[in-house]
Amino acid sequence: MLEVKDFMTSLVITAEVDTPVIEAAKLMAIDDVGSLIVTKSDVLAGMVTRREIIGARLFSEESYKSLLVGDIMNTPVVTIGPDAELGQAIGLMNQTGKHRIPVIEGNDIIGMVSATDIIRVLATMKLIADGSTEEEEEED
Repeated sequence: MLEVKDFMTSLVITAEVDTPVIEAAKLMAIDDVGSLIVTKSDVLAGMVTRREIIGARLFSEESYKSLLVGDIMNTPVVTIGPDAELGQAIGLMNQTGKHRIPVIEGNDIIGMVSATDIIRVLATMKLIADGSTEEEEEED
């Protein structure tokens, strides 16, 4: 069975809790990511997604400029290990409603698994299964 480490995204964008929200938004735009990990002294402290960035933008322009990612981050963060199986990742997303889950090994953030990653894996598995069914039919 596939494990999270086999299909996770290794690119992890982080920002410290005292990073201005406006800078975090720029980081996310530059790297074209939907979320970033918030750290405090290199330790996982929270997570910020586009949803929180957009919500923060709804405040007045002045308050938006003064907000820090620590002010809007989600905490506690749901995490998963790299050796967890595909089904466990799907179950965790269904149970928590989270679409992006950091992958943690020991104290290190080594990747991110998203609903999009899982959809790609499932689509690939279906294509492979469909292809093997067609090959079996041709042999008959």
